[in-house]
Amino acid sequence: MEKKFVLAAENGLHARPATNFVRFMSSIPANVYLIHKDFVADAKSIMAIMSLGLSKGSSFVMRVESENPIYMKQIEDYLVENKMI
Repeated sequence: MEKKFVLAAENGLHARPATNFVRFMSSIPANVYLIHKDFVADAKSIMAIMSLGLSKGSSFVMRVESENPIYMKQIEDYLVENKMI
């Protein structure tokens, strides 16, 4: 399951928000990936997320390897709650 988003965070996905993002993604009991341009990053890896260099206005896709729609809903709720989208 995939869904496209645009990063709205003023400072992009820098160290502190990326750490919290990875911590949250690690709580999802499925493989989760963040796709930006042609790069696929494990959303549970801080090094992978930081290497993407996401800045405000960057579009990205979240991919959850599960048929359970609740996981994507939890991810979207997290992004909204943390003013990332």
